[in-house]
Parts: sequence; structure tokens; C-alpha cells
Amino acid sequence: MKNWKLLAGVLGITMCSCSSTKTPQLLLNNAIDIARTEVVVLNKNQVQQLVPTMSEGQAFTAIDADGTAIPYQLDDLDSDGIWDEMALVVDFDAKEQKVITVFASAKANSPQFQKYTDVHFGVGKAKPEATEVQKYTRSYDPRDKDSLFFQMEGPAWENDKVGFRMYFDPRNGIDIFGKTTIEPTLSKQGLTTDYHTQDAWGMDILKVGTSLGAGSLAIKYQDSLYRLTGWNAARFEAIAEGPARAIFKLTYLDEFVADKSINVVHTITIEKGDWFYKSDVEIFGALDNAQIFTGIVNLKPNKAQQYITNDGTFVLESYGKQSENNDNLGMAVFLKNQLDGFPDFKADLFNPKSVNTKITDTYYVPMPVGKKSTFFFVSGWEPSDAAFKTGVGFTATVKESAMNVANPIIVTIK
Repeated sequence: MKNWKLLAGVLGITMCSCSSTKTPQLLLNNAIDIARTEVVVLNKNQVQQLVPTMSEGQAFTAIDADGTAIPYQLDDLDSDGIWDEMALVVDFDAKEQKVITVFASAKANSPQFQKYTDVHFGVGKAKPEATEVQKYTRSYDPRDKDSLFFQMEGPAWENDKVGFRMYFDPRNGIDIFGKTTIEPTLSKQGLTTDYHTQDAWGMDILKVGTSLGAGSLAIKYQDSLYRLTGWNAARFEAIAEGPARAIFKLTYLDEFVADKSINVVHTITIEKGDWFYKSDVEIFGALDNAQIFTGIVNLKPNKAQQYITNDGTFVLESYGKQSENNDNLGMAVFLKNQLDGFPDFKADLFNPKSVNTKITDTYYVPMPVGKKSTFFFVSGWEPSDAAFKTGVGFTATVKESAMNVANPIIVTIK
């Protein structure tokens, strides 16, 4: 990083000396009284404002007022081979404003930053070998095929704090990996290692059973709650990973809810520095009054509570010795800015009232009625951070996470 600071400074001096015009700058304002690491996302138009002469064949350097290089990644969100967004990782003190300069450079001078986020889906015929795939489609129950092997039983995603995996079969559950390392590690697990036993990197810490686990999806229609299974077709697509964020998309095709066929798109994002991942869910099809549900597994002793923060964010959380390692684990779901017009919103802590379902052992969280929802799932494992030794510490982390989401960094270009 020191070398990049020096290089960025030299490039910056060269750039300034070659042009008398003022270089546009990026002003980033952390308006709240919390020090935090945030991923600031710029669309291509914003980057073009900062670098008017940019070309597709160039790389970029971003530096702060001290000349320190800012880690970033360029993400191609629509898989057309051309990047759409720049995601920068920026550390802020409480109520700090930062000035960032972005300029183009030759690709040979492209900065290399440490990778903190990862999406990994390994597919093979048998242990201990699997090949990572960027896209994969399955149908029915792949566990019935003796010649097929999913590393970690499906896609896994992680940042420097926590990891998750999804069972890529009709169970469609989400599991948690507690981490004690900041390095990406899940791509190495599930082949020759036993991730059910605590190791130096962490372990699988959740029993999912027939619950919704750590934020899986279900759809309420009429008097029934249906687990999203992907029985007819489920498609995985990796979108981005790097120093700032990891993104992937799950598409469920011809999913039957009662007698209605729908498509569902579930996009998952995890960013550096967060104890949570983000879910964006959208239903396509003629399913009126559909309601998306998520939830938290309720299989082991814990205390649950729900509340609304000062920013109007709804939170459902549980805490207790509910990890597979018999130590403290907190889990939470929160919904940002979705309570307008829904004043009586509550999670049903035990069972959806008057609803038929095969989903069990779950604290259920209904989204406001509609075909599009966003929620966040938080995990805090005691060995990962001393804050999670107590329920008070976990709640403080959840509230801080919700406040950060409700108060994004203010972006101005001057």
C-alpha cells in the first residue's frame, strides 16, 4: 500500500502539471456520529464526470487528500463484458468528510488490492475435486444424482467478517460460517476439511433443519406459506467479487405457488466490513397479493425481540447459545425504509397466523405486501468478535448496522 501511495502521488503530480483545468473531485460525507468502513458505489456516468477523458482500456487510481490509494473494483452487473459501477472502500471517522480524486492510468499501472469478499460455487463429481463455476443451472433434486457433487452443498459467500452458504437443492436453506480470519477461506472448505469442527479460520455454526435458516425465502399466497425450492429450474450467476463487495444472483424459473407459475430473482450482496448481507427479491408473474417472507432459525435456546429503530428500521433479532459450537450467536433481520403505510408491521415470532406450511422452527419476518422487497441479515458469533459475548453487544452492532444502512454516505462531485 505504501508503494501505491507513492505511485498515486507521482501520477497525481504528473496529471496536475499537464493540465491547467481543475480536476473534478469526489466529496464523501459521513453525516452520522459513527466511525465506519463503507463501500461507496459510483455509476459509470459519475466516473465519467470525474474522469471526462476515460476510455474502456484504461485503469483508474483513486486517492484521498493525503495521497493514499483507495481500494476499488469495477463491476459488470449485466454480464455484457463492460463495467457498470465502481465500488470504493473508504474508511470514515465520525462525521468525517473526505475528498477523493480519481484519474485514469494505463492498465499496466493498475493498482492491485487485497481481496476481502468472495463468491464461490464448486461443482464436481466427487470429493476432493471441484471446479468453480460462474454460472450453473439445476432442476429437481441434484442430491439424487450420484455423479454430482456440490462443494459446500451450494454457493458460498463471505467478506472479512462472516460467511454464508446456500443449499442449492429444494431445501434452499441458508447456513452461516463463523469466521476468525479476515481472509477469504470458504473456497478451500468442503473438499478435504471438516467445516463442522472449529478450525483456525472458523466453522459452520448453524443447524438449519426445515427452518428458513439465515434468511431463506418463502412466499405467502392465500392461506399457505410456500418455501422457494427451485424444483423446476434454479440458476446461479456470480456477478462480482473483490476488495469491496461480492454479488451473485439466483433465479427461480417456473416456480409453482399453489397453481400459479412465477419467476423469482434473489440478488445477494455482501460488502467489506459488514456483519450482514443484503437480499433484493423480486417476483415476476401473475401472483396478486403475494407476500415475501424470510426468517431466522429457532432450533436452540435463545431470546428474541423485535423493535423499530430511531431511523424507522424494523428489526427482529435472536441471541443465545445457539451455535453448533455451543457458544453465543446472534442473528437478526432488518428492513430499511419499508414501514411507510405499514404501521402495524410485526414479525410473527412463532407461526404465521392461520397459514399452512411445512416450514418449521422459524421466527418469521413478512415483507410488506408486494412483489419487490429488500432486507438485511446479520450474524454475530462470539469467537469472531468480543462484542458478541453478550446480547447487549450484539444488539448494539445490529442497531449500528441499521443506522449505517439508513444513512448512506452522501456523494457529491465538484
